Amino acid sequence: MRLFFKTLKVLKTDLFIKLNYSKSKKNNNKKVKIMALAGEKVGIPSADEAPMVVMARFKQPIAGLISLLIVFIISIVTWWIFFDPRWHDPLPSFNNEVTAWASVIGGFGLIGVVWAIWFENWPYYNWFRTPWKVGLVGTAINAVIIIIFALVMLPLFNIFYSNYLGVDPTATDYVIWYRSASIFGALSGSLFSFAVLWVAGTMYWPFFKHKQPKRGIIIWVIGNAITILVWFLLFFNTGYSGGTTELTVIKGIQFPFPNYPYSLGWTQWIIFFSLLTMMVFEYWPWNKLGRKQPFMGMIAFASCVLLGFLFMVLLEPIGYFFDGIFHLLGGNPTGEIERVIGVYYMAITYAIFLICAVVVVSLFFDNWPKKFRQWQNLIIRFLIVILLGTVGFFGFYLLSPIVFGEPTNFWEINPTPFVLLFLWIEILFAYVWRKWPVYRAV
Repeated sequence: MRLFFKTLKVLKTDLFIKLNYSKSKKNNNKKVKIMALAGEKVGIPSADEAPMVVMARFKQPIAGLISLLIVFIISIVTWWIFFDPRWHDPLPSFNNEVTAWASVIGGFGLIGVVWAIWFENWPYYNWFRTPWKVGLVGTAINAVIIIIFALVMLPLFNIFYSNYLGVDPTATDYVIWYRSASIFGALSGSLFSFAVLWVAGTMYWPFFKHKQPKRGIIIWVIGNAITILVWFLLFFNTGYSGGTTELTVIKGIQFPFPNYPYSLGWTQWIIFFSLLTMMVFEYWPWNKLGRKQPFMGMIAFASCVLLGFLFMVLLEPIGYFFDGIFHLLGGNPTGEIERVIGVYYMAITYAIFLICAVVVVSLFFDNWPKKFRQWQNLIIRFLIVILLGTVGFFGFYLLSPIVFGEPTNFWEINPTPFVLLFLWIEILFAYVWRKWPVYRAV
C-alpha cells in the first residue's frame, strides 16, 4: 500500500502531528496511513486510538487572530501578576530575580508539553470528548512536571553543581541559584532543538507502528537520551565558579566554545529552522531530498543543525545589525560591556521571536494561505513568519518599559523570560487545549 503524506507538520517535535487512518481497499488487506496536518479538521492527538476531532468555529485568518489574541492576553496577564518587576520587590542588585522564574517555568513547561506530544496526551485523551477537559487535565499534568523540575530537581542540581564547580565565597545564594537555573534550564533548549528535530524529522521511525504507551515510552527514552547528551556537551561546563553576579557566573563569549551564549544561540536557531521547514513548509525540502525514512529525517537533522551552527557563527553580526537600528532610534548603551551583552541578547532572542511566529503561522493560522501554488504558499508563509517575528521583536523592545517593566535602555532589556513564557502558553494552548474555544469538538 502506498504511504501518503498530506501536509505533515510537527510542533517542535512533531509538535502537531495529526494522523488519520483510512480503511484499506477491498483488494488490499493493509491500511493506508494518511498523515495530515492542521487544517480545517484535525484529529486529536494523532492516531487511530485517539478519535477526538476538532474544527475551527471561524474561517482563517479570523481563527488564527483570535487564537493569537487569547494566548497574548493570558501571557501578559500572567506576567503582570507573577513576574512584572514593577509589582514585586527584587533584590536591588539583582534585577533579574523575579523574571528569572518566568524563564524557569516557561522552559520546564515546554519540556512537559513535548512529552505530552510524544505520548499524544495518553491516556486522558480517550477519557474525555471535549477539548477543555483534555486541556484541564493536560495543564494539571504539565504543572506537576514544572513543580518537580523547579522545586525538586533544580535545588538538587544546585547542591550538586555548587559542590562540583565551586562558588565564590562572596556570591549570594540567589546568584548561585541563578547559575544552576541557567545551566539546568538549558535542558529545555537541548530537548527542543536536537531531540525534537530527530524525533519529528524521522516521524517516529521506526516506532510509529507501536501503540501508546509503548510508542511514547520508546520515543521518550530516545528523545531524552539525545537531550542529556547535547546538554552535557554544550551546557554542563558553561558555569563559572568565580562570578558574583548573574552575568559573570556563566561563561560568556570571552571563553572558548562551548560557552553559554553560543551554545544557547545554536539551539535556538536549530529550533527555528527545524520548525520552519517541518511545520510551515510541511517538510519541504526534506521530503524531496529523502523520500523514505530514516533518510528524510537524517537529511533534515543534518541540514538544520548546520543552518543553526551557521547562524550561531553569525550571532555577532546579527546582533550588531539590531544594535545599529537601536542607535538610529536614539538609544545609547551605558558602556561597552553592556553593549556587547545586549547585542548577543538581541541575536538570540530574535530567533525565539521567530520560533513563536512559526507556531502562530502553522498552528493558529493552519498554514494559511493554501490556495496558491506550493512555492507561492511557502514564500507567503515565510514572509508572514519573518514579519510577525520582527514586529514582535521590535514591539517588545520599544514597549517593554511600559508594558513589561523592563529597563528603558535597549541594551539592558532581556526579552527571554517573557518570550519563553509566551511560547510555552502558545504551544500548550495549541496542542493540549486544541485551541479551545476557537476550535470545537466534532
